[in-house]
Amino acid sequence: MALVPSGITKVDRSQWLTYLDTTPSEGTPNWAILGVGITEFAIAYNPQVDTEKWIIEDNARNDHTSNQKQGSVSQKIYKGDPCFEFAHKGCDKLNYVTHILEIDRWNGTSEGKYPAKMSDGMIAITQKGGDNAVLEYDLYFNGEPVEGEVTFAGDVPTFAPKVGK
Repeated sequence: MALVPSGITKVDRSQWLTYLDTTPSEGTPNWAILGVGITEFAIAYNPQVDTEKWIIEDNARNDHTSNQKQGSVSQKIYKGDPCFEFAHKGCDKLNYVTHILEIDRWNGTSEGKYPAKMSDGMIAITQKGGDNAVLEYDLYFNGEPVEGEVTFAGDVPTFAPKVGK
């Protein structure tokens, strides 16, 4: 008897990609991959749950009302890395905006299309320097993400929103 169902494939972390738009005020995004000098990155969803217990019931009711997506980055400084260069410009700035592109490269199609989400975002610098020469910052995801798909020309992603959402 097989305990592991057939068709299960291990997904490596390198198959979950995150890109930052390094020219967010321009019409066309200039995507730079987040990852150079970064050894750990995860997105925290920080769910907001309202709980209410009615006097006629023994157990509470929960309503998942929103997420406050955020990711903390600790990036070893590599001069010339577009994500570092862009994030570094945000030192001493308030509400430093970008767009964030999340790509599930592990879940693509044979036509080279990959599920993706694009979000408005903000970068807040938390620390720079230290013995390890790092730039630390938080990425905050704003509003509803736009669902779509990505195709690649070389290493450059092109995002297309889903039609008829």
